[in-house]
Amino acid sequence: MVEREHPPAPEAPPEAGVAAGGDPLIVALPIFAVGSLALGVALIGALPAVTLGSVIPIVLLGTGLFLGVVTVWAAALGQTMVAGITGTFSGFWLSLGALLLGLTHDWYGIAGTNAAAVSGTQELFFIAWGCLFLFLLIPVLRLPAIYPAIVGLVVVALALGAASAHTGNATLLKVAGYVVLVFAFLGFCAFVNVGLTAMGAKRPSPPLGAPLIS
Repeated sequence: MVEREHPPAPEAPPEAGVAAGGDPLIVALPIFAVGSLALGVALIGALPAVTLGSVIPIVLLGTGLFLGVVTVWAAALGQTMVAGITGTFSGFWLSLGALLLGLTHDWYGIAGTNAAAVSGTQELFFIAWGCLFLFLLIPVLRLPAIYPAIVGLVVVALALGAASAHTGNATLLKVAGYVVLVFAFLGFCAFVNVGLTAMGAKRPSPPLGAPLIS
């Protein structure tokens, strides 16, 4: 008897279970969350001796690098949207690390000019990435609610950073730090859900929420 050929199953949403090749989010979410946590702590000044330069090892060689690895993993599994999201965030964290390194050591010939040039460079960085994440928010609305919440908060944090650089208001940057801590927390929550799902939990908690657009 000849068996019928079944059509390939559609790509599962991030919370639906673990594919044969594993779930790249099991690495993407915690590595994103820890980089966000470090950045948020530095921005709000919770540790007085910590400067923005202190987060470079985490955001550059941790979050940025390993999100790049996750992007390759997701692409190899055919998870196009996951690869697009992690690749975008990898680019953001790597470029943030490069910005902090470059300004600290004056690699780009900016820090040695004047404060306005440094602020303008930071503002350009925040605006450019903020625009990209704003557009990324549109397709992400079809994912579980926690993911558009994270991307939306990223947009808010970048907008606050741009406003701070433009006006010279350090308080706005501190507020951005608190926003960063919020989406870091959401990243850790999503990681717990994905981790429990990977271990076969039927109703992993905390829930990721229903998609805002079906």
